Amino acid sequence: MNSIQLNLSQKIWSSKLLCDEFEQFLQQNSVPTQQRFKVITCILEALSNVLEHTDSRLEQIVVILHCDQELITIDLLDNSPYSPIDNQVDCPSPFSLSGRGLWIIQNWMDQMRFQNSVAGTHLRLSLLR
Repeated sequence: MNSIQLNLSQKIWSSKLLCDEFEQFLQQNSVPTQQRFKVITCILEALSNVLEHTDSRLEQIVVILHCDQELITIDLLDNSPYSPIDNQVDCPSPFSLSGRGLWIIQNWMDQMRFQNSVAGTHLRLSLLR
């Protein structure tokens, strides 16, 4: 299994280089274009949610992207306090100010697990290849 780990600071997660790094890694692992788009969009949405919806001071966010012949796995770890999220079934209203990103993640990924970790919060996303 091939993996890449990025320890993100605010300077890194606000740069275009982050998308380029993920794109290059996924291309090297022969991930088709549509799946690359889904994976990168979901990573960016998850990062955006952490930055927008946490009250704590984030020291660092760790993103680990695993890729093998059968599965793409994304682990996102941060030091924000864990607070459970609701499983949304329906797409939020066009007038809703939030929730669409979570809905996209839940519908584009084959599995989403959100849990407490020793350091804060751990989100794991998986996509079958």
